[in-house]
Amino acid sequence: MSNNREDQATAGGLVAIRADHDRRRTNLQPSYDYVVCGSGSAGCVIASRLAANASVSVLLIEAGGWDTADQVLDPGQWFTNLGTERDWGDVAVPGPGVNGRAIPEHMGRVVGGGTSINATIWARPFKADLDHWADVTGDPAWGYEHGLEIFRQVEDWQGDADPRYRGKGGPVWCQPAHDPSPHVPALLDAAAGLGHPVLADQNGAREESAGGFALMNQIIRDGQRRNMAAAFLYPVLAQDNITVLTGAHVDRVVITGGRATGVEVTVDGGRRVVGAGSEVVLSAGGINTAKILMLSGIGDAADLRGHGIEVVVDSPEVGANFQDHILHGGCLWEPHEAQPPRNSAANAAGFWKSDSVLASPDLNIVQIEIPYASEVVAAQYAPPPSSWALCAGLVAPKSRGRMTLRSADPQDRPVLDAAFLSHPDDVAALAKGIELCRELGNSPQMRPFAKREVAPGRELTPSELVEFVRNGATTYFHETGTCRMGRDSAAVVDPELRVNGVQNLRVADASVMPRIPGVATMATCVLIGARMAEILGA
Repeated sequence: MSNNREDQATAGGLVAIRADHDRRRTNLQPSYDYVVCGSGSAGCVIASRLAANASVSVLLIEAGGWDTADQVLDPGQWFTNLGTERDWGDVAVPGPGVNGRAIPEHMGRVVGGGTSINATIWARPFKADLDHWADVTGDPAWGYEHGLEIFRQVEDWQGDADPRYRGKGGPVWCQPAHDPSPHVPALLDAAAGLGHPVLADQNGAREESAGGFALMNQIIRDGQRRNMAAAFLYPVLAQDNITVLTGAHVDRVVITGGRATGVEVTVDGGRRVVGAGSEVVLSAGGINTAKILMLSGIGDAADLRGHGIEVVVDSPEVGANFQDHILHGGCLWEPHEAQPPRNSAANAAGFWKSDSVLASPDLNIVQIEIPYASEVVAAQYAPPPSSWALCAGLVAPKSRGRMTLRSADPQDRPVLDAAFLSHPDDVAALAKGIELCRELGNSPQMRPFAKREVAPGRELTPSELVEFVRNGATTYFHETGTCRMGRDSAAVVDPELRVNGVQNLRVADASVMPRIPGVATMATCVLIGARMAEILGA
């Protein structure tokens, strides 16, 4: 079968394959060898690798529908997915760190998960990130060198060959930003003018360095998003041994005698149980996986009893350790003439340390070709529609939040206290990032593209800068950490991603990250999925 989703669709094959999977929902088997919950980055990898063994049966459960909407396929429309039926619609509760604002936490509810609705950035983690994971798990397979081996295997890199860092011929198409707007190379020139490294590749040597600026790597092929479903899942969908069940809400894991034996799902208006002969793998994301564990009786015992849930495993860290990247929206400029956004409207970025002693950069400077601003900044500065932004991103936050259940009803969304910018060091670092954005945007190299600085538009006092930081804070929608892996007894999962206290139950998604990597999380979640497949022998 072709790996090119567009080739399949042209031949009518992909339409027929989806229809066949939709028909299978009326005749589900009572049990499958593996039940994978969630079709995001990790889930697509796991289901694909497991299905490569023809003697194994796999059920992949997705709460949303197929990834066929124009807003999914067109990378320039990615932000129009937010708040639609393809989004879970979670919102963090108002917090003092963001001046009492409720911050949306968008997550994909569609085949492909976040790789279908978020931006198209393929950014691999820093060496320091993965080596930290190896240290806290005691397993070198979580370290950088093995991670690099996996990335070489999965990539189909369209840039210059680099045998150490890049792979060719794998399922994940990624390329440098194609035909960027003219102010994109100007930004790279501005960064060089300020003494920042400018790299030929956003990944590669950047992962082992102090950072630098570069064109983004993107999962865009021939003008269309090529999500992780297209990369991993679609090539195996014609096989009889894998079934994708869309529109199915996983309510809980069925646990009998300390062993996961299946899942309870709501589908087509009714509830049913589907068995798992070998393993249940939760890949439902940084919020939903912890929610499913809690509803299954795995979590803080007092909290669970408060909702009338029978305690299976007292695991207080389920839902704790929540982390997300903060994206400030933003520093804005009005251009002399409008430049329509290209690709996914974000084509260049840089990584920078707010303090030289850090092991890896804690700041990500993103050029966004639309007037990206929080609701407060937008109201205060009223940027013209043609404006462009430089946004400071905090990618190594020290703040930690917590997710809890709202009720024992699986249809209720949980309560997320993200605690954004609750740590003073996060505010200080983001303030330095904003200062760098202003230096870049007001540089001689950017002057041809900047008629005036719209926001903040003037020098701010220290207290005003703090308010600008808090009022502008949004997120990248990189929810992580709520089912932390580790070798200590308090960890939710062990280094082989087994849920502590329950047999035949694993977690493989962003929730297992002990510390969020300093990059967009899609590629790292693919790595987690690939590691899960290795561990399962697939």
